[in-house]
Amino acid sequence: MEYIVLLSDGKSNPNLLGGKGLNLIKLIEAGINVPPGFVININAYENFLKETENTDKLNEILSITLEPKKIMQVSADIQDLILKSEIPKEIIDEIKVAYDQTCEITGDEVYFAVRSSATVEDSSKFSFAGQADSFLYNKSFDDILNSLKKCWASLYSPRALLYLLQMRKKGFDLSLKDVRMAVVVQKMINSEISGVLFTANIVTNNESQMYLNSTWGLGDPIANNSINPDTIILNKDKFEVIKIIIGKKEKKSIQNPEGSGTIMIDTDPEYRSVCSMNENQLRQVQSLGLRIENLFKWPQDIELAIEKDVLYTLQARPITTLKK
Repeated sequence: MEYIVLLSDGKSNPNLLGGKGLNLIKLIEAGINVPPGFVININAYENFLKETENTDKLNEILSITLEPKKIMQVSADIQDLILKSEIPKEIIDEIKVAYDQTCEITGDEVYFAVRSSATVEDSSKFSFAGQADSFLYNKSFDDILNSLKKCWASLYSPRALLYLLQMRKKGFDLSLKDVRMAVVVQKMINSEISGVLFTANIVTNNESQMYLNSTWGLGDPIANNSINPDTIILNKDKFEVIKIIIGKKEKKSIQNPEGSGTIMIDTDPEYRSVCSMNENQLRQVQSLGLRIENLFKWPQDIELAIEKDVLYTLQARPITTLKK
């Protein structure tokens, strides 16, 4: 297919898949447990920009030199044009094939996460990941198409445009047209426990340790700093818990019972004062972290989810804050 790469059948192609999609395929090739799904590749994004009824207007805006004072207006103009444009039929048809195939693998009652995979993200020097948006618990095919356009549009959020300007100040010659986006569509893991693992201690810059944040429910509150999670320091080379700091975890993120997306609810009081991962789970996480760091030959920032005591890797990317 021209616009779709199945994660299970994909070949590593950074030019088409973006950082997140590329790394997920490498993880699967290495036998690591990753939720099934597919990547809507860069070709789809470029075809969309070329074929949309708003092509001329988009190209005009994307050709300007970005300036700080123009960010809010440029962001609003681009996002509005993308969201009101139609996705070409040939792209929709291919997405439908991949969607149906994934539903066959996972079963009918499945929700999907739709997440950005930009072409400039996730190098060892900087990470565009986190600048664009993710959309969780998409139920229907139409939900996925709507979230796809929202993902493309979020590439031009004020936050993402500011990041581009910061990168330019650091010597990266990036324009609006240099940033393109693939989009990852994966089975949604309904996590009882989530974590973000750094295979180096990012606070002390100690590469012989791992630094883990974990919490009950889904992992988005860790990513957006809306809760105080548990913090666990692990020995990297052999399993040893060096330190546990119990976070308050007053809230947790769960599936929105009335539709797509997530909601925050109160954590049961008895779960707030205990560590969200037990020793066996910590052993699995430490082993997995070591395995993934060895695979990519660089300390990694790894998103994890545990559902029914099964550990899943949702993404892995290089840590960009280490002082080497």
